[in-house]
Order: sequence, then C-alpha cells, then structure tokens
Amino acid sequence: MNTLKVLLISLSILSLTGCITTPEMNSEHVAVLWSEQGDMDICELKGTLIGSQGHWYDYLFITNKDLTQGAINQLRNDALTLGANTVFLYKPKVFTTSVTLLANAYVCPLD
Repeated sequence: MNTLKVLLISLSILSLTGCITTPEMNSEHVAVLWSEQGDMDICELKGTLIGSQGHWYDYLFITNKDLTQGAINQLRNDALTLGANTVFLYKPKVFTTSVTLLANAYVCPLD
C-alpha cells in the first residue's frame, strides 16, 4: 500500500473520532448521582437513560476519560429532553470498545 493510501485511511479513521457527545446549553445544571448517593423517594421518575460513547473502529483513538465524559454528556442532554434535573447512575457496563452508563432521570426538589 502506498503512503498516500495509508495517510488517507488514517485521516478517515481519525475524522470519526470527533464524534463525542458535547453538552447542550444548561445541561451542567443536571445533577449526576451514583447509586450509593441520595434518597430518590422524594423525586419523580421521568425515564431510563443509556449514555454510550465509543465504537469498535474509534476506541483506540479516544481516551477513556473522553469516552466517559461523552457518555455523561449524553445522559445529561437526554435528561434535559425529559425535563429532569437529576441523573441517578448505576454501575457502569464494562465493554472493551466503549463506555456505557445506565441511569434513571428524575425531577428532584431543589435545595
């Protein structure tokens, strides 16, 4: 394979790595809690969310930190869509090529 083909293939793969979910405006106001935190009995359940970042073709080019942040951004963005102000995370799912988080979205009283 000549150098130009290798370069074009490399650039094509790297262009796919820019696909991390970015936070929407006001999503930083959505609280993120782990399963060990808080009493959710005082909150109204709005729905279940799945945040996932990474694919078999790009996980080598994106740091775990960025994959995790992208998954959290996706959860917060989806929570906003449901009108929720809190995301309650459960134990992360372990995959080799991606980060996937399962959560419930709630509307909780603000302190």
